[in-house]
Amino acid sequence: MNDAWVLVTGGAQRIGAFFNQQLAKSGKNIVLHYNQSQTAALALKTQLEQENVKVVLWQANLNDPNTILQRFSELQAQVSHIELLINNASVFEQGSLLESSLEQIQSNLNIHLTSPWLLIQALVKQKWPCQIINVLDANLSHLYTNKSAYFIAKKALETLTELAAVECAPKIRVNAIAPGFVLDAIDTSNISLPDAPIPDKPMPDTPIPDTPIPDTQVENKDINILQRKVPLDDLYSAIEFLIKNQSITGQTIQIDGGSHLQCPPYMLKN
Repeated sequence: MNDAWVLVTGGAQRIGAFFNQQLAKSGKNIVLHYNQSQTAALALKTQLEQENVKVVLWQANLNDPNTILQRFSELQAQVSHIELLINNASVFEQGSLLESSLEQIQSNLNIHLTSPWLLIQALVKQKWPCQIINVLDANLSHLYTNKSAYFIAKKALETLTELAAVECAPKIRVNAIAPGFVLDAIDTSNISLPDAPIPDKPMPDTPIPDTPIPDTQVENKDINILQRKVPLDDLYSAIEFLIKNQSITGQTIQIDGGSHLQCPPYMLKN
């Protein structure tokens, strides 16, 4: 086994767990990040280790940026070289621009911007080159106010991607993917998520188990111009492409069935 590691933030559940599963199958050692989902992280660790890779659990609260550099320093005592960071962790909750609380604004900025920024700074100090991929949102192309704190923070992450690509070159490449409708939405402001990793081999169009927001079932015709959910495998194929292509930096790949071209009807209903 090699001594390089990959770190996917929010890696114990949903899309992050799927990324970790696929990366483990490709032979990558996994830093399995979680905050409160310890049960899910432990179950997923057992599953990933069946791929004959090493797995280290890393608990860190990305909503508390003051602790991130210390927690990362402690992680570096356990792993030799992080070759890939995927800033995937996210919160997704209702709140218009005028109604968003200070707590909402700060938590979205902490998780989507400040902590990814600090992790990028920390990775630059490694002796070895690495790559960073930020997870954005295809619907940043549209002005949508019902989740303002989320969209403003993700838009800032988009700008961070481009600025980091300039400043971190040539040692580090920084890119982003912008998924469209992949999984049913989860409003983390008022729903308790189950501690369950995703199935070992989910079907491309099968939602990962979680509790969706009530009354938000979306018809295929409302999802995007291709009228279908984005398969999880399509997200990972974009990750693979960015890993292998050594000439791309500062780019965002839209994986959204055309959502960035035309605001999906479901966005206007939620």
